[in-house]
Amino acid sequence: MKKVFKGVALIALPLLILGMAFAAAAAERQPIEGAGWHYPWKDSYAKWSPGDKGFDEKYFKQDVIAAYGYKAKDVEEIKGQLPPFLYQVLKKADEWGPRRINVTNYIPNDGSLWKAYQAATEQYKGTAKLDKDGWLRGYKAGCPFPNPKNGQELLWNFKKKFTEDDRILGTVTIITNRRGQDRYQTTDGNLMFFDGRLAIAPKPLYTPNPNNYTRIDVFATAHPYEMQGTLSVIMQFDDPKKEDKFWLYLPALRRVRHLSAAQRTDRLPGGQDLMWESFDTFNGNALAYNAKMLDRKEMLVVHNGYPKGEWIEHAHLAGPNDYYQKVNVYVNELTPKDPNFPFSKFIHYLDPDSFNGYYGEWYDKKGRLYLASMFQYVPEKGTGVPIPVVMNHMDLQTVHSTGYAVTNPRYNVGLTPNYFRIDNLKKEYPSR
Repeated sequence: MKKVFKGVALIALPLLILGMAFAAAAAERQPIEGAGWHYPWKDSYAKWSPGDKGFDEKYFKQDVIAAYGYKAKDVEEIKGQLPPFLYQVLKKADEWGPRRINVTNYIPNDGSLWKAYQAATEQYKGTAKLDKDGWLRGYKAGCPFPNPKNGQELLWNFKKKFTEDDRILGTVTIITNRRGQDRYQTTDGNLMFFDGRLAIAPKPLYTPNPNNYTRIDVFATAHPYEMQGTLSVIMQFDDPKKEDKFWLYLPALRRVRHLSAAQRTDRLPGGQDLMWESFDTFNGNALAYNAKMLDRKEMLVVHNGYPKGEWIEHAHLAGPNDYYQKVNVYVNELTPKDPNFPFSKFIHYLDPDSFNGYYGEWYDKKGRLYLASMFQYVPEKGTGVPIPVVMNHMDLQTVHSTGYAVTNPRYNVGLTPNYFRIDNLKKEYPSR
């Protein structure tokens, strides 16, 4: 009997030591001084709200396995797991401000709508095809190419990623110049999809759809006072020959401007670093680019991050102290077919399951890194839909950035095309 107890003890001792080592290795996230919700006006955006469904408590307090960057380990140790722009931002804290990567465990996708997306992928497997020009035909819902063989299929997987049917997304926008001077806007990013719908009837296709829309976005500004009621609307179509339509309502002029598709690389009003082309990391026409799937690569991304958006006053970029996880992402290179396009290429880093974009990098005509985007996600409670609670767009060459911290996200609320009519939006977001 003593030998049995001795054997059990010998087995249990290493397990105990292993458990103690893990407990010692995992730690709480350490705060960064000044990080918080610093909204300057007293209105509905003054306090952060988790929205109507909220977030699971497990995302607020995750065990940190290792930390890199500000007052932590040297980012050289993880250089190969970062996109070039983020490595540059972390190394130049004197320019971009404090930023830390807190590595935590990956929490797999789950939730009712994630399961619905998987079921739709299986149900419609093989029905979506690329035509001779590379346009997607026959798509209804789910992932069109679960095992993408090339860059074009990967690009369409991103276009039909796991996402909401519609949303009203409140954001505090922080615009920071190279001198650390901040300007604030409240700019809601609301949208509606017409295919791939999983939650709100009609689904999976929105009908009737006489205009053959695939997606409508509105970017609506509530603050500051001089920009109140500014509206930017984009309409996209399931037609390779039909250009996106851009509409801009400027309250100061009391008129609606129809913008040319050639202006899609213009920055948004108010000095932002976001282009029409870089909505959701990338919002270009699939046929305007040659796509080349480069690699699968383990990278550090924010798949299950910290739900509450934070930023540091007079420092660049929101979400400076988030949780990051190791994910074997797809890397896709897009090169514009138009020789006069102002960028030489775009590098896209995509989740291998949901195909949401984590990072995007735009290179200028000389091949130098120019603009970049990063999205930091947390799954919505119950549904699993990834909410980009923090979004950042930056100009690496001028050291200028626009950070977005989300508050009160409302997903799958039942929007209709009439919501996006300018006359209705002027009521939703009245001008001064």
